Order: sequence, then structure tokens, then C-alpha cells
Amino acid sequence: MPNSGLAVDGACSGNPGPSKYRGVDIYTGDIVFSSQIGYATNNICEFVALCHAIGYAMQNGHTQIYCDSVTAMAWLKDKKVNSKLVVHEKTKKAHELVRRSLEFLKTVEVEHDGIDLVINDSIAVSKWHTAEWGEISADYGNKK
Repeated sequence: MPNSGLAVDGACSGNPGPSKYRGVDIYTGDIVFSSQIGYATNNICEFVALCHAIGYAMQNGHTQIYCDSVTAMAWLKDKKVNSKLVVHEKTKKAHELVRRSLEFLKTVEVEHDGIDLVINDSIAVSKWHTAEWGEISADYGNKK
């Protein structure tokens, strides 16, 4: 099980529903960022969390990010979101965060090295293996 890097996770009450995400330093257990994003889907939460983590890692010298969402990692790899979340007042903030995340991704290079995604040749984005390692450090613990 990894003992360093950043772990990200998102959660919502209902899907879609009121949503949030956070990033946690795996070594210390400290929450290094978190945000409420309004009405969204879990996949949007995970994707925005992953993009936030990349920006955070670039600014703070981290070289490893873990995410348990295959969908968020695919959206990152493709630099494209495939969501059917309807645009309305309740989803306005989530859609704005997705737009900003996609704009941010235009400024970075995303490569697939066969296992991980690599950002700007310096940050690895890896799949968290929940079955083997348990819940990701950033998990909210609200699964049913």
C-alpha cells in the first residue's frame, strides 16, 4: 500500500446530488484541499478533485497522485468529460468547475505510460487499488 503522495476522492448524497471532494496527504493524513461543489455526479467530483490535485502537486512539488475512479482517470487521459449532468441553477458551480478543469488541462501534457498517467513528465497519476489496499485515504466513508 502506498505510504506517500496525494489521494483524492469525491462524494455526493445521491447521484447526482450535493457534492464535495478533497485531497489528502497520504503520509500525514492531512486534508490539503477540499471543496463543496454543489449539485453534481460522483464522476464529476472525482474528475475535478483529480485536476485540483494536479495543480496542487505542481505548486507544491508532489510527484504522485492516487485516484480510485477509473472514469475520472479516463476523462483526464482524454482531456474530455462525458457527463449527462443537465445544466441548470443547481449544477451551475459543478459545470463551471468542469469548464475550468478542462481549461487547466490544456496547459499540461498528459501521457499514458502503460500503467499510470504522467503529467508534464513529472507527476504520476495512479489508480488506487481498493480491493488490495482498502479505501483510499481521501474517502469520506459514506458508502452504503
